[in-house]
Amino acid sequence: MSLISAIKNIFSAKRASDSSPHADIGNTEPICPYCDAAIDKMPGRKKKCPSCGEFIYVRTRPSDKKKILIREDQISAVEEQWAIANGTHEQFLAIREAYEKEKDVLRNKFGSDPSENDIRWSILNKELLKHAQKFQWGFYRNARLAMGDILKKESKDLEALDTYMEVCYLDVNGPNNCCTRDPEILRDYPPFDPKMAFVAPGVIGYIDNIIGNYRLTQEQVEQRFIKVAERIHKSLKLPVVPERAWKILKKEIYKTQET
Repeated sequence: MSLISAIKNIFSAKRASDSSPHADIGNTEPICPYCDAAIDKMPGRKKKCPSCGEFIYVRTRPSDKKKILIREDQISAVEEQWAIANGTHEQFLAIREAYEKEKDVLRNKFGSDPSENDIRWSILNKELLKHAQKFQWGFYRNARLAMGDILKKESKDLEALDTYMEVCYLDVNGPNNCCTRDPEILRDYPPFDPKMAFVAPGVIGYIDNIIGNYRLTQEQVEQRFIKVAERIHKSLKLPVVPERAWKILKKEIYKTQET
């Protein structure tokens, strides 16, 4: 379980008293976990209960691999069960402790309870600094992707677009997790290697959706990308210049229109 996915899933809500990490929680039958109303069929994904209007979540229970219906406040318990099953429980607990500490820091700063996204954003900001210091540019890239997802979730689409384009620019440059600043090692294992470049289709899909929703022209998209890439290029001295990176990215974004 990665740090980012754990942060995303573990703390969606405070666990209920019946959500012990060792309990066989969840309904294996099409019954709402909130109001116990029968549902016409077992849903395959998150859906609203037609009776009470609460969102029902669909997960797989690690103890018996059965599909279950759970409440939002039970998500954490299921994630903890999987962490126990996968042998990553200590990591899970460490992440949860870090989350609660960050929540306390932000609560003292804001004077009120911070949102989940505020907490995740603050943690990811600290992760960016740590990864940059350790030359873990692959992890750095993943953290920026997670930040783009937060912006998208908050309907800050154009900010999300810029962040996703930053991720693509990093991808074009082939980010590596060197974990060292030793110049001799970096000669053989550079922090960025364009030969290892891979632009993730999922990120391109996010970009394409935002471009379509805002009806951005290719010129507008190029201008936004160059602006973002020039800032990153100046900061990190990346091997692929923004103009060259745009030519690569443009083929990916507009592939469907050209075929």
